[in-house]
Amino acid sequence: MDGFEAVLAATPAGRWLSPSPCEGWAAIDVAGHVTAGLLVVEMRAAGRPLPQDDPDWRDVAGAEPLASWRAVRARMMAELVRPGVLDRWVPLAFGGMTMREWLEQYPLELLVHTWDLARATGQAVTLDAGLVRSALETAERMAPRGRAAGSIGPEVAVAPDAGDQARLLALFGRDPAA
Repeated sequence: MDGFEAVLAATPAGRWLSPSPCEGWAAIDVAGHVTAGLLVVEMRAAGRPLPQDDPDWRDVAGAEPLASWRAVRARMMAELVRPGVLDRWVPLAFGGMTMREWLEQYPLELLVHTWDLARATGQAVTLDAGLVRSALETAERMAPRGRAAGSIGPEVAVAPDAGDQARLLALFGRDPAA
């Protein structure tokens, strides 16, 4: 979350409508999508039902995406520290798991979209190597399902000696050399 927030904070005001690597999305959409993801964690941690439809990412990001992110992050963190929350069962499309298990996989979303936001806004970013290494294992399991559902583009070819960050991005249809 700190890495995403750093890129969000460094986003130039005039770059919010710049296209992102996510087809059809601008930087503001990436910011809103990731912030909405924290809203989902907050709702699940609080035991509240999720809305049936995804919100409009731009509405979630609001006029001040950094302020929106920080407010949602603070509320989410307040829910996560309540006793027993991390042991709560989280129903998912492919079964379910505890909140703790679910959150252990969550850095994958943050890492890929941190890179997306950085690219859209003209920033260079090197993702935390330890988080990337761990997320790569999760990505290798999840990418085929995401690709079959149409939420992840085709894998991009990278050199056999490519680093973990490049392999992670390529697995999720991003061209790390772009």
